[in-house]
Amino acid sequence: MSAYAVTAQFYDAVASEQQGAVNAQITEALIGLETAGHPVIDIGAGTGLTTQLIASALPKAEIFAIEPDPAMRPAIMTRVWSDPDLRRRVSILPMSILAAPLPPVVSAAVASATLVHFSPSEREQLWALLAARLSRTGRAVIEIQSPFAKDVPDTRIATEQVGHVVYEGWASARRVDDARLHWRVRYVARFNGVEIDRQCTDYVCWTVSAEQVLAEAAAFGLAGYTTNNLVVLTKAMSAG
Repeated sequence: MSAYAVTAQFYDAVASEQQGAVNAQITEALIGLETAGHPVIDIGAGTGLTTQLIASALPKAEIFAIEPDPAMRPAIMTRVWSDPDLRRRVSILPMSILAAPLPPVVSAAVASATLVHFSPSEREQLWALLAARLSRTGRAVIEIQSPFAKDVPDTRIATEQVGHVVYEGWASARRVDDARLHWRVRYVARFNGVEIDRQCTDYVCWTVSAEQVLAEAAAFGLAGYTTNNLVVLTKAMSAG
């Protein structure tokens, strides 16, 4: 079963509230980026919310939206197909970034709400890939979601209304070990106050802090800085 088989139908309603502040930070991190001739990579594009954000921030950029999960791809295809501008500029690739047929040079990469799905060894592969392909002026924008492995009590993470239906998202986490969290996410839908749907799903995710990202990436010739929820990486001067 797809890891997002339950989450996909609720994702936009929950993420829109959760990701508002981070989206503003991503937009700011992309300002002034030179994209001529080289695409921007959306790593783990999901339903296309971040893809749409990148397209708005960089109106001339070609975008490769990389989404391995089959439950999420119908939403991003619908979003891209329904917008003539996105349809012209966005290519949807149905695999991991580590297996994607990328060009030799990319102008940027954005990883929003996705790094937690990369194991330490996969993160090393990701930093190597970015170091090899980022242009001299390119940058990678990485969201930090779960910097520490600690229990999280059951918390309502979003409430949104569509028509007469109110959707709620709830999440809790249990520490597995020093580097992993077991998340349980519940989605509840109420029509005119009456519950009509309840779904639950579980994920085991990797924790990684901004300091870890900077240290890991530095080993592959990437330098960076932190800003709020993000790490922004570029090629170190000595890397050429």
